[in-house]
Amino acid sequence: MRSSVLIVVRHQETMEQMSGILAARGYQITDTCTTGMLALRAVGSRPCDIAVIGFSLPDMTGLALAEDLQDICSASVLLIVPPDQMSYARQSVGDLDISCLASPVTAVGLVTSLDMILQFRERYHRMQNETKKLKAGLERRNLADKAKSALMKGLGLTEAEAWRQMQKQSMDTGKPLEQVSRHILDIYGAKHK
Repeated sequence: MRSSVLIVVRHQETMEQMSGILAARGYQITDTCTTGMLALRAVGSRPCDIAVIGFSLPDMTGLALAEDLQDICSASVLLIVPPDQMSYARQSVGDLDISCLASPVTAVGLVTSLDMILQFRERYHRMQNETKKLKAGLERRNLADKAKSALMKGLGLTEAEAWRQMQKQSMDTGKPLEQVSRHILDIYGAKHK
């Protein structure tokens, strides 16, 4: 199954057409709604990956709903916008994860837009994971540098000697360098802060 999609448009017939097009292409339709409030209730129990939202809903603007959905469930949004409102919509979305598609919507336009949103989401999540790994690596390196400095000050070692001692302790105990660094800071760090 592909990503889960919430469809929120004013007209039932349009909603059914979109739902049929997306279901035929393997998208899982989590819910279909004709109002913003129904959509907000729906994502409370069944979060979605992508929301396809009409620009004008009976109870709120599509843009307001899109912003709320991003806060609630981090859904990417495809906002269906009348051509005369496109520049306003694009200015309003700013840095949010909201893409705009001009109405009337074609099957090809809808599917292509959702496929592009999915590709973006996948790249974004990969980049987030890489960023977390890099951040964790930098934190481990910073911890090791602090422990090395504590050893240099506490035992009067050179930088190379302190580093070798940390590596040796890691190999001798079978503990990761991060754990060794924490232990060194527990012993020497408090005295030399």
